[in-house]
Amino acid sequence: MRLRALGRGWLILWLTLQPAATGAATVLFLTGDPSPVAGLLGGSWPPADARSAPLSIGRPSGEPLHGFFAASPPRPAPIAPDGVALAPLCRQDRPDALVAIGPEAAQAAAQECPVPLLVVRVSRQQVAPWLAEGDHGSRSAIYLEAEPSLNLRLVRALLPAARTVGVLVPTPAPGWLAPLRTEAHRWDFTLDEIPVTDDLGAVRALRPRLPGLDAVLLPPETTVINEWSLKPLLLMTIRQGVPTFGGLTARYVDAGVLAAVVADEGRLPAQIETVVAELARGRAPAPVYPAAVRVAVNPTVAQTLGVPAEAVARARALFSRP
Repeated sequence: MRLRALGRGWLILWLTLQPAATGAATVLFLTGDPSPVAGLLGGSWPPADARSAPLSIGRPSGEPLHGFFAASPPRPAPIAPDGVALAPLCRQDRPDALVAIGPEAAQAAAQECPVPLLVVRVSRQQVAPWLAEGDHGSRSAIYLEAEPSLNLRLVRALLPAARTVGVLVPTPAPGWLAPLRTEAHRWDFTLDEIPVTDDLGAVRALRPRLPGLDAVLLPPETTVINEWSLKPLLLMTIRQGVPTFGGLTARYVDAGVLAAVVADEGRLPAQIETVVAELARGRAPAPVYPAAVRVAVNPTVAQTLGVPAEAVARARALFSRP
């Protein structure tokens, strides 16, 4: 997890937003994990005249949320008592926008804070209902996962001779399936769509199809691929010599997926800056996948499956920084 470093970048990007671009604005940053806030306040950024002290925000049940206000152009940020609940905090200080980091903060913000909202580090599957519920003003998101179809370009780089890619498809058909079909045609793959309803059926549905597959692509859906289903699925595919790709984050690659295209969190602040500027102007950009991505490869799995080193190097060069 790179929350601490990522959080520092988010605030620095906000403090660099110029008034000519956004006008005078105050943004509330909110997270369920206090580590980003602690990391942000460890150096010279942000200037003392542009941010509030760290806030502990009370909740009716469970652990408190954590956050701070940031103001642009630099000026005294709102002051709030520690332990204040989120709903009265939003009513009293009325920030111009709220950046919710992670699912706990996103759910609370969607329910309790009627201001323009940007959700980050939450999957498309999880964030969709929060963006849709209620009339709470402008909302947008930058999804946790990279665009799933990008993984087919990665499959082609690592497995030049591959022809058939199996993908577990939940029902009803998700929004990422149509772009995946288009990308499969572009890269000359036959896409074997394997219908599943839940995590219990994922391994069972995949087993009889494996002999006809050159690769397996995991869907970005925790109802299908999660801690319960991932381990037996990876054991089965590795034993049969079929590489597995995809997943929500690089943690899936650490767990035994051969490779995945994932969000490049080091470059995410630039995209967040653009969305926050739009929200501060009263506009809500459509939710999107991260614009900056990188390739994560598990070298142990690559060696086990006999993937050549030159193919791994070729894959790592995809989506590299300009």
